[in-house]
Amino acid sequence: MMEMKRVRDHLCSIEEGYVRCFFIEGERAALVVDGGVEAGLRERVTQQTDKPVTFLLTHSDPDHMAACDEFDKILLHPSEMARFMQKHPYSGELIAVLEGDQLDFEPYHFEIVLIPGHTPGSIALWEKSRRFLISGDSVTNATTFMFGEGRNLQAYLSSLRKLAAIADQLDVIYGSHGPVEVSVARIGELIELCEQVQRGQLQGVPAERFAGNIQEICWKSAAIYYPALSK
Repeated sequence: MMEMKRVRDHLCSIEEGYVRCFFIEGERAALVVDGGVEAGLRERVTQQTDKPVTFLLTHSDPDHMAACDEFDKILLHPSEMARFMQKHPYSGELIAVLEGDQLDFEPYHFEIVLIPGHTPGSIALWEKSRRFLISGDSVTNATTFMFGEGRNLQAYLSSLRKLAAIADQLDVIYGSHGPVEVSVARIGELIELCEQVQRGQLQGVPAERFAGNIQEICWKSAAIYYPALSK
């Protein structure tokens, strides 16, 4: 069952068990980030506001897309569009958002940051003046999925380094899984983890929830699911 929780002024999370969406109510319009695993998201949002609603996907994993058909238009990065349509045929309009684009929902002004790796066109929303980032699945308090179609460890590492370059301009990250507030230090922990995985220096433990040879690999407070490394 959906539960709306205040994160900060004008920004709420919509909790759906193990995943969440975000709802930003601006002065003239509202923004919904991601579509979760439950139907009825648009109805829940329109109970909260009568302002026009824009819908954006950070990426196209199934646990972020249940409510997509409830919206006539979806904002997402072009690099994510083919993957999205393959997983979820959609009859509405796809609208491209690009690196550096600005989304204004006063009092918040978000900059799109392209962070591929978890998926080809994953994006984050950076509120520079208020020093926070909405990160999708790329930086969370949960284990990041880095196996299967669309995952790319080298691209993910490059994206994490990109986020590390703005880390001194962030106070908090809001992630889609686990506790909503993520320490900015998680970026550096994930970089260290991925670098060690690339060098073959870090082994994990079998992730029995998945078929195949998948391990959960941990470093400090960070973790990824990744194919087991050859010994």
